[in-house]
Amino acid sequence: MNHPVRPAPRRRAPGRWVRVTTLALTTLLAAGGPTAGTAAATGPATAAVDRRVTLDNGLRLVLSRQRAVPIVAIECLVDGGARVDPATRPGLAGFTAALLDEGTRQHSSREIAQLADSLGGSFSSGAATDWINVSAFFLARDFETALDLVAASLATPTFPAEEVERIRRQILGSLEAAEDEPGWVAQRAFLAALYGEAPYGHPIAGNPAAVKALRREDLLAFHQGEMSPRQTICAIVGDVEVQTMETAARRLLGAWAAPAHDRVAARAAPLPASAPRVVVVDRPLEQANVVLGQIGVSRDDPDYFPLVVMNHILGGGGFTSRLLDTVRTRAGLAYGVYSHFTPDRLPGPFEIVLQTKVASTAQAIDLVRREVRRMHDAGATADELAAAQDYLTGNFPLRLDSTAKLADLFARIEYFGLGHDYITTYAERVRSVSLADVKRVAQAHLRPDALVAVVVGPQDALAGSGIVASAAVPASGAVAAP
Repeated sequence: MNHPVRPAPRRRAPGRWVRVTTLALTTLLAAGGPTAGTAAATGPATAAVDRRVTLDNGLRLVLSRQRAVPIVAIECLVDGGARVDPATRPGLAGFTAALLDEGTRQHSSREIAQLADSLGGSFSSGAATDWINVSAFFLARDFETALDLVAASLATPTFPAEEVERIRRQILGSLEAAEDEPGWVAQRAFLAALYGEAPYGHPIAGNPAAVKALRREDLLAFHQGEMSPRQTICAIVGDVEVQTMETAARRLLGAWAAPAHDRVAARAAPLPASAPRVVVVDRPLEQANVVLGQIGVSRDDPDYFPLVVMNHILGGGGFTSRLLDTVRTRAGLAYGVYSHFTPDRLPGPFEIVLQTKVASTAQAIDLVRREVRRMHDAGATADELAAAQDYLTGNFPLRLDSTAKLADLFARIEYFGLGHDYITTYAERVRSVSLADVKRVAQAHLRPDALVAVVVGPQDALAGSGIVASAAVPASGAVAAP
């Protein structure tokens, strides 16, 4: 029914490991309406939450009626994800999540696939760094069927033995294939170098040895001990009456029994400052893949908006960013280079990613470090600030232009506790960032003298070009301790 996207270490586009069932909404075509792609990508939406409800079992609902297209999207987030993997069993949350839609007390894996297919909908489950998610995207007329699938996968998954082994083979195959992708290898080594055994230090998919060792009993225990309605948020968005949404959710999601005691989620804790070091992963490549960075901030950091603006100027703004202008346009050392913060429940990484010729790796890294130092010491210019604010405020509405995007955003806003006015005040918060703010957060959060650099490429050639490794990693090995 499903297949794993190649696993990557983080939760976002370059790093999210998630299994997805994607079936076109063919019924719309038969009815003469817009295609699924049109509805999902371009349907107009209003970014308004109609009702927030907490069920008796503690599960939180965010409900929004959207009348533009006859579709409903359901996005449920269960707090935890790879962040709560036991140190000896990395990948447990991802493995568990991959099986939530592979059989429940109500339906077998095959029956779930056939039901979704017959209705022209999509249904999926997966894991991220901070959560496990279950998602559904159906025609509005099939809302209760979709919600029933979601509720059963959260509350009563059965983890059939044959499906456990099938998914295990898929994960192992994906992990093996990922090792042939230098960018993924660099991300894996970077997170290990940055976090070690702490949360966020391993890929969501785990590693082959751990995946091979996991038993069905481990998955059952994780579901029973780590997944609870009190740790769950479900956003329901679409062309369904709000009272109908709530009534159905109370009946279906409300039947999920809460355990007597929930586990205590990992919380942000002071982390030691990164020591400047270079990690080399030996690979026979013509181009080196480079990740430089440090531990960044959590999503609830009060400096979030100034950091978004600062990072856009530094390396998040594409052709308008300093890093691309310096490393690509002026020096001609890389086709692309970008920077980004990943603000999670705990402080996530700040990283700068690029690919360059092996011979120019040291020069490229030196230019990146200089730009980070320049931002740290001098901040931004008035023109850079205005351009960043224009782009960020102009681009934000694109996150609100479909039912599925709204369900995802509403769930995240609730999960991170960003406030009920987050959408309406977003532009104001971006516009309120001053030049002094940019310089202040750059000096507070950037550590140009303590950046960790991970380089994937031929170790001997890199050494000859000036890359001196303080931690070297053999072609098939794990990151060595610095």
